[in-house]
Amino acid sequence: MRFLYSLTLLLIMPFALAWLMWRSLRQTGHADKWGERFGSSPLLSNNQLIWVHGASVGEIRAAAPLIKAVHQRYPQHALLVTSFTAAGRNQAQALFGGRALIALLPYDLSFCVNRWLKCTRPILGIVMETEVWPNLFAACTRCGIPLLMVSARLSARALARYRRIRTLMLRALAQVTMIAAQTQGDADGFRQLGVAAERLQVSGNLKFDVQFPEKLMADGQALRAKLFPVDTVIVAGSTRENEEASVLQAYQALLQKQPDCVLVLAPRHPERAAAVAELVKATGFVCRRRSAGEATLKAGQVLVLDTLGELTRFYAAADVAFVGGSLVPMGGHNLLEPAALGLPVLAGPHLGNIADIAELLRAAGGLIMVSDAAALGQALLWLAGNPVTRRHIGQAGQQTVIANRGALAQTLALVEKQLARH
Repeated sequence: MRFLYSLTLLLIMPFALAWLMWRSLRQTGHADKWGERFGSSPLLSNNQLIWVHGASVGEIRAAAPLIKAVHQRYPQHALLVTSFTAAGRNQAQALFGGRALIALLPYDLSFCVNRWLKCTRPILGIVMETEVWPNLFAACTRCGIPLLMVSARLSARALARYRRIRTLMLRALAQVTMIAAQTQGDADGFRQLGVAAERLQVSGNLKFDVQFPEKLMADGQALRAKLFPVDTVIVAGSTRENEEASVLQAYQALLQKQPDCVLVLAPRHPERAAAVAELVKATGFVCRRRSAGEATLKAGQVLVLDTLGELTRFYAAADVAFVGGSLVPMGGHNLLEPAALGLPVLAGPHLGNIADIAELLRAAGGLIMVSDAAALGQALLWLAGNPVTRRHIGQAGQQTVIANRGALAQTLALVEKQLARH
């Protein structure tokens, strides 16, 4: 099965190279780093490297508490953080560039991963959520490198997809020393794929252990005072294509009765910012782009957040957060970051990727789910006119985040156990 998998990768490689170059240019303005893709890395001689991998921006951000804790607890070890996407690499560089080496993950071909492992020689690999690379995992086993899969999740859709290649998946997952699942449902899914019970534990979701700089709220309020001299600031974060139009429609409805508002649109992929800005203008709004500077916005205007790594700061400046990928069938994005900051959180019905988190927040009263643009507009109008209600909803979500922390401690215990064996 792994041979057929590798053969398939080789056959599609020319198309994959073209696609990755195009995607990298869109995300970062630069071509893909082919050396890193084919396993190039500085030769690391101390053989004391801990490697952490996250697929893209979301996983890299979720790994932040773990990477910070590992860096503080094991200063004698070098850290390498990898991502599969160029945007993820840039996010890792912004978050961890001073404390870790940053690189793209090589292609999952034997000659690439063998070359990469020969150069990096990690003593432990930590994979965020559910990234499965059969050749890389097999090479790690041959080299005696233990692998941990942490904050692992397995949606019903992913489970159905993996069942179609169950033999390949089972053999790849057999190379993982321990899988720390987010929920019991996720653990049951891995068990259905054939993972032995002794290599599974439920440790929670590292995203609940999100940590913010002490000065974040002060920075957010300073940003608000500079950019948004209005009553209500709404941040729509991680929005996707065909979703911004609905948010703008809801904003239009809000302004008819609550005109002293400003909207910040933060597309999930910053390379879409130009298209989003054109949509904003076509809808009739005055549009500013964050990259153009820090000019003050007037009530009724829209700011397109086209810079990387600033969404959290804008959440800290906001009164209400809408989290995208949820009015369109994308499965939803990170609800916990705005909730942890005490914001009332709005989201659409498509939350399959984060169903457990969404249900926790909804049951606690910290999440308002809306079905469409009209419902979003009504919810925004209600929240804009009721600051006390906003505060109560935000506090409910914030307390839910605090109550569900603990995955970081359990993950660090797994790391310590593996390092003790080295």
